Amino acid sequence: MVYLLLGFGCSKQWDPDSQFEAEVQVLKEKRAQYKYTRHQEAQQNLNQFKGDVLLKIVRKLPVRELDLLLGYKYKILAQTNLQGDLWERRQYYWEDIVESKWGQASSEFELCKKETVLLIVSINSKEVVGVEY
Repeated sequence: MVYLLLGFGCSKQWDPDSQFEAEVQVLKEKRAQYKYTRHQEAQQNLNQFKGDVLLKIVRKLPVRELDLLLGYKYKILAQTNLQGDLWERRQYYWEDIVESKWGQASSEFELCKKETVLLIVSINSKEVVGVEY
C-alpha cells in the first residue's frame, strides 16, 4: 500500500530548471506591473504639480516662494537695476522645474516634455510683477 501511494504521489519528477524559469517569469511580471504603476504615478504627479504651479504663480508672490516652487534653474532674458531694485525677466523650462523637484533619475523627469517653456516671469527684488504662460 505504501509503495502504491509513493508511486502515485511522486510520479512527477522535480525539475529545477522549470522551477527557476517559473520563478523568473513571476519576477518579470511583478517588475512589469511595478513599472506600469510607477509610470502612471509619475504622470499623475506631473499633471498635479503642473496645475499647482500654474495656480500658485501669480502677481505679488514673493521671490523666495517663487524660487522654492520652481527651483533656481532658469534663463535670464533681461535684467536691470532700477531705483535700487533688481528687475529680471526669467524663462522657466518645464524639464528644469521637474528636475529640481524630483531629480534627473526620476520617472517624472523621463516623462516630462523637454525643451518646453512653461512660463516667463517678471520680478523685482521682492515679488512677481508679471507672468506669461
